[in-house]
Amino acid sequence: MSKRVLTEFNLNDYDNNMYTKVFDKSTSSPLSIIQEPDLQYQDRIQYLFVTSSDRDTGAYPNPNHYAIKFPKEFKNIKEIELVNIILPDKNNITGEPYLLLKIDEIDDVMVSNNIHIAESFAFLALANPTTTGGFITIDKRVHENTPKVYTTPKASLDRMTISITDRLGSPWNFGADTPVPTKALQNTLVFRIVTLEKKRDPLGVRNVY
Repeated sequence: MSKRVLTEFNLNDYDNNMYTKVFDKSTSSPLSIIQEPDLQYQDRIQYLFVTSSDRDTGAYPNPNHYAIKFPKEFKNIKEIELVNIILPDKNNITGEPYLLLKIDEIDDVMVSNNIHIAESFAFLALANPTTTGGFITIDKRVHENTPKVYTTPKASLDRMTISITDRLGSPWNFGADTPVPTKALQNTLVFRIVTLEKKRDPLGVRNVY
């Protein structure tokens, strides 16, 4: 092989490998970024149901305070709202002006001169029970759902530590539960969770080689 041919081969081989462009952003940007210069987000609404009957009764013997691990992790949370709550009609609960729902993982929801309301996630004005000694829900004529809106989305949430208290911040006594939860003493909460997900234009038909 002549010197001229060998020189040309080496130059072509250098150009083909593009050594100087390995870390050049113009040639090494991920394809998804090149295709999506104007990435947008869209709301996804999901409903979370939490019940005290599935708590760890060894760690949390009373249904007025417990922690629940979710079956999935919520990410990029924009908004969390209590839609409804079902409580046992026990211990003259209807004689209370209201109860309070506290969630350790979520704060700064309500503003009040009352410290117990200010530290709560939701203000629970109660409706009449379905039957005496049965269950009771939120009075929608009085209660307006109070969502927690995040200006900067909350990165993730995979559990809640819940407390249900009276107006003075003391845990409400629904009655003595058992290791196998008694149905008549359990509470159920329904949350509406809005998360942000990437919005992508549908990809066109592409040939596969």
